[in-house]
Amino acid sequence: MEPSVFLEYASVTALWLMTISLFFPMYRLFRGPSLSDRVVALDQIAVIVVAMIICDVIYSRNDVLLDVVLIVSFLLAFGSMIIARYLYKQTTQDD
Repeated sequence: MEPSVFLEYASVTALWLMTISLFFPMYRLFRGPSLSDRVVALDQIAVIVVAMIICDVIYSRNDVLLDVVLIVSFLLAFGSMIIARYLYKQTTQDD
């Protein structure tokens, strides 16, 4: 088996597994008992979507989407810091 064929099969399998794994953080997003649980679930969904885009890059051999992955990853990290700071300020004001 050629390495490129193996990578195509592996990326398709990984895409299916990540699609299935999206249901667990979706459940936590809609049923989470607190706001912080929902924020973590949303962050996890975004990481899975970024990984799915990377698998699509491997499968389709289209390098254009790597720029999208870089920007989405940056926004994901920046957004997580902003939300964490907001939640921290909210908990310190309650005390």
